[in-house]
Amino acid sequence: MPLIQPFQYEPSIYNGSMSVCYNGASFAIFSGGYDPVSSITSIYTYSSNTSVAGGNITYTPYSPSGAGNGTLGVFGGGASDGYSDETSATSVYTYSTNTAVTGGNLSYSTATQAAAAGNTNIGVFGGGNPATSTTSIYTYSKNTAVAGGNLSYTMNYGGAAGTSTIGVFGGGSNGDDSSITSIYTYSSNSTVAGGHLSYNAADIAAAGNTVVGVFGGGNVSTTSVYTYSSNTAVAGANLTFTTWAFAAAGNSTTGVFAGPTTDVSLYTYASNTAVTGGALYNPQHNMAGNAPNPGVNCY
Repeated sequence: MPLIQPFQYEPSIYNGSMSVCYNGASFAIFSGGYDPVSSITSIYTYSSNTSVAGGNITYTPYSPSGAGNGTLGVFGGGASDGYSDETSATSVYTYSTNTAVTGGNLSYSTATQAAAAGNTNIGVFGGGNPATSTTSIYTYSKNTAVAGGNLSYTMNYGGAAGTSTIGVFGGGSNGDDSSITSIYTYSSNSTVAGGHLSYNAADIAAAGNTVVGVFGGGNVSTTSVYTYSSNTAVAGANLTFTTWAFAAAGNSTTGVFAGPTTDVSLYTYASNTAVTGGALYNPQHNMAGNAPNPGVNCY
């Protein structure tokens, strides 16, 4: 398996608009989910591989999605009482204070089992249940959302990762598990079909840096490494546990795949290896993750 190059800052981050990564992008935040439905957050610190409680988000969503920048994470969508009652609600979590406030609603309310990716300015939430190609663009500075361009396929239970210019939505289900991807360009709010993942899966999660996105799980430990520059994917290293209905977030070197049990798998992009991490404070089914990510949503 070829080694993945370390992340590289993209020229677009030098335009002065990219936010600073809070606390050196040293942590990831996980929240939402069910068993039972929860607003509790877990803060995972990479250097110590430990997790502690954070401040609660402002609603209790089953299967929300997460996108953010260097200073905040937006948890959006899901179902507010478990499997039904889909919601367009959002909660904006500020990393420096570990507090959350209610954000503006997404532009559609079926964003349960959706996926999200973004850069320093916006988060794109896409897909949902029932399977859809709908997207919603959340602008962090305004706490408002508008409809975006449709994905190039309909999906739910998919994952998303990306760079400062594109988000790759991949996998999921529309009746059958899929390896399809859709590339969302933020500047034009347009999508095109991407290369297929290396396996078919739903109930997956994804994390990445400026070079690759790692899509993993789906009731297996399999991963697929998607290279943005070539729009191709190859099999990656297996996660350290078999999982589904979970979440991922990470920084420029490491992706944290966590839930729905206390199991955590740390994926190192440069070496394509995974090791067991420390237990998550509050693991849940179908939670969401957020993290500062150098070169992608902060510097």
